[in-house]
Amino acid sequence: MNRKRLRDHLQNLTLLLLTLSALFLLTRLPMLQNIRWTNRVQTFFGPDQSSGGGEEDALPAGMFSSVNLMVTGDSEYGRSGLLCVGADDAELQSVLPLFREALGSAGAAEAVPESVLRAALAGPGFYLELDGGVLPLEVVAAWLGEDQDFSIDLSAMALTVGEEDAVSLYLWSGTGEILRYATALPGSAVRPVCEDFPPNGAAFAYESAYAALTPYTILTAPPGPLPGLLSELPAGYSAYNLLTALDFNAHTLSRYTESDGTEVVEESPRTLRISPDGAVSFTSRGGSGSPLYRASGEGLREMMAAAWRLASALTAGTGASPVCLRSVEEREEACVLRFRYQSEGVPIYFPDEGDALTITCQAGQIVAFSYRCRVYRLAEEEPEAMLPAALAQAIAASYPRSALSVGYEDDGTGRLSAQWLR
Repeated sequence: MNRKRLRDHLQNLTLLLLTLSALFLLTRLPMLQNIRWTNRVQTFFGPDQSSGGGEEDALPAGMFSSVNLMVTGDSEYGRSGLLCVGADDAELQSVLPLFREALGSAGAAEAVPESVLRAALAGPGFYLELDGGVLPLEVVAAWLGEDQDFSIDLSAMALTVGEEDAVSLYLWSGTGEILRYATALPGSAVRPVCEDFPPNGAAFAYESAYAALTPYTILTAPPGPLPGLLSELPAGYSAYNLLTALDFNAHTLSRYTESDGTEVVEESPRTLRISPDGAVSFTSRGGSGSPLYRASGEGLREMMAAAWRLASALTAGTGASPVCLRSVEEREEACVLRFRYQSEGVPIYFPDEGDALTITCQAGQIVAFSYRCRVYRLAEEEPEAMLPAALAQAIAASYPRSALSVGYEDDGTGRLSAQWLR
C-alpha cells in the first residue's frame, strides 16, 4: 500500500513538472513573445491598474529643478543671494511653506508696474527665480503642495512685507507681466525667516553697475568651489534593461539593428530606438497596453505624475543620474515636459541646448519621449577655478539683456567643469 502511494505521488510530481515545462516552452514561441504575462496575471489576481492610478501623490520635491533665491532683508545691504538652490535644500525648505500659505490665501490679482515690485523688494522678503525656465502656475502650485489652477506661466515670484505689516505675493509671468496678490500671511511670519539668512553682498542687476543684464539677475558668487564631474554611460545601459524598464518584452524577436548600431524594437503600435551613444527614443501611434504610459486623467497634474513615473523607470532601469523638471509647454492637443540633469542643484547643459529627457503627452497618454542616458559622478582631482564673480558679471554685462548663472556643459568629452553661463 505504501509503495502504491509513493508511485502515485511520483506520477503526480512528474505530471506537474511536464506541465510547467510545456508552459515554459509555449512562452518561447515567437507568436507569444509580445504577450506581457506579468500584466495578464496582475489583471486576474491584483487590482486594476489600467488607468495608471496612484500618480496624483507622486510629485516629490526632487522632481523639480533648482532655483535662484534672493533674501531681500530690510535694506540693499542686508541681502543674501543664493544660486542653484536644490528643491531638497534646507534653505529653500524654510521658505517654501511661506509661499505655499501665501498662494493658498491669495486674493484677487492686480497688475502692477515694475516700479511697484522693486519698491517692495527694498523691504524684507524673498525673491525666487525658476532656474529651469517657465512653468505653469498649476505646476508650481503642485510643487508647493497647493491646488491652484491660475492661467499664468510663471518665471519668478516674490513675497514681501509692506506697510502695516501686510504681506504681498508677486507673480512674474513669462511674458513680463507682474501680478500682485494680497495674502493672509502676517509680516511676523516672514521677518524671522529672513533673519536666518546672513547677508552676502548680493544685489539685483537693476540696482548695480551691470544694469545691462536682465534686471532681476542675482549677482552673487557660488558658495565655494564647484567640483568637476565625469560623464559616462551607466553600466546598466543595455537593450535588455531598457526593454524591461519600459515594459517591453525583453526577448522579443520584433527587432533589428541599423547600420550605425541603433537597435529598433517594434511592438505595435510602439517603436523604441536604442542607440550606442545613450540616445533612446519612443513613439506610439495609438494607445499603449502598458500602464507605464497612461496617466490617471488628462489634467496637467496627472500627466506630470505619469511623466515622472516614466523618468524614474528610466533612471532605475539603467542606473543613470536622476533628472528634474525644467519646463512644461502646453499645446492645443499635447503637453511637452522637459527634464534636465543637475549636480547638487547646479544644472548640466548640452551644447545643442537639448534636454536630458523630453516627454510628450496627449489625451492622458505618453505618446513619445527622447532621452540622453548619462551618469555623472564627482571627479577626484581638485576643481578648476572659476572666474571671479565680479569679472564674470562685467563680461556678461557687455551682452545686453543677458542673464548670468553657473552650470556645467556636457560636450561629450567625459569631463565637466563648472563655469559661468549667460
